[in-house]
Amino acid sequence: MSLMTQQPSQQPSQASSQASSIRSMPLHIVHDPQPGFELAVPAGARLALKFRRRGLGLSRWHLLDRPGHLVPLEQDDHGFLFLVFPGGDDDRPLRLVRRRVDRAERGEVRTLTIRVC
Repeated sequence: MSLMTQQPSQQPSQASSQASSIRSMPLHIVHDPQPGFELAVPAGARLALKFRRRGLGLSRWHLLDRPGHLVPLEQDDHGFLFLVFPGGDDDRPLRLVRRRVDRAERGEVRTLTIRVC
């Protein structure tokens, strides 16, 4: 699911130039971050969190909470892409949960600390 939307008043060329400028920002990729993981990322960078598929692929990752300096750009069942903004004085951790589609209870929760450097 993509969280980027085009404003109705924008021309297609404006939207595509904004998308290309976002893609030109530095990208930090983290695969399967463990609970308690801490990372410092510069403001203006993109942060990609990718989780491997397990078993039959019945689990999906969801965003529970995030600090204000991380803005979601894209999300799918096994990954997230954030834009990192300055002003990292929000001490809330990034909280993600893995839920199985065939079960109602909450699954594994991963709490990560992402700081702006």
